[in-house]
Amino acid sequence: MKRSETKMSFFAPYKYKFIESSRSGGRRVLEAGIGNDSPLMFFRYYKGYEYDGIDITKECGLSPESLKLIGKFFLIDLENEELDSVPDIYYDYVVIAHVIEHINNGEDVIARLSGKLKPGGVIYAEYPSEKSARFPSMKGTLNFYDDPTHKRFYEIEKLKKILTDSGCEIIGSGIKRDYLRIIGIPYMIIKSLFVRGYVRGSVFWDLLGFAEYIAARRVA
Repeated sequence: MKRSETKMSFFAPYKYKFIESSRSGGRRVLEAGIGNDSPLMFFRYYKGYEYDGIDITKECGLSPESLKLIGKFFLIDLENEELDSVPDIYYDYVVIAHVIEHINNGEDVIARLSGKLKPGGVIYAEYPSEKSARFPSMKGTLNFYDDPTHKRFYEIEKLKKILTDSGCEIIGSGIKRDYLRIIGIPYMIIKSLFVRGYVRGSVFWDLLGFAEYIAARRVA
């Protein structure tokens, strides 16, 4: 990675930061759950990659600019459909962030997604922690149950075992805390008030430890 790209990636969303831990030697990315302009966000910090996406619909908050950046768009219902249309042993980095809490078979989905990695490739998964059920309720989700589409929690140790059983080694896991976002909370509060008229609960996710994450590298 070039030095200028490294400087830019320092400010990238946490879900993309483990891309630099990939040892597979390529630049192919697969993201499951690409709403809210994830492709545009990715290419803001990383250049020269092939970016494919999975979602249940194209009506998921994607701007025309984001749609143009997607290589292959796989329309898949992860809870009810297979991933056969997605090539195996093809990607260098796979991301699934804040998706599995919306489905009941997240363990199976993560296992199948790990099979899309080339040896040396990395998978990153992020989802709400069980303790988020005890947080105060806020518009924009601070308590797990603020989002009526949330279905269930996942156990981090069980997900780690699924990944190791699938031929991966764990390279990072725990409570997700992006310290740049924590430092930026005053700015995000002002921005949220200005843009939305209220402070979104997600502003406080990293401070309070709303989410857990796992990053794993495929070794076999």
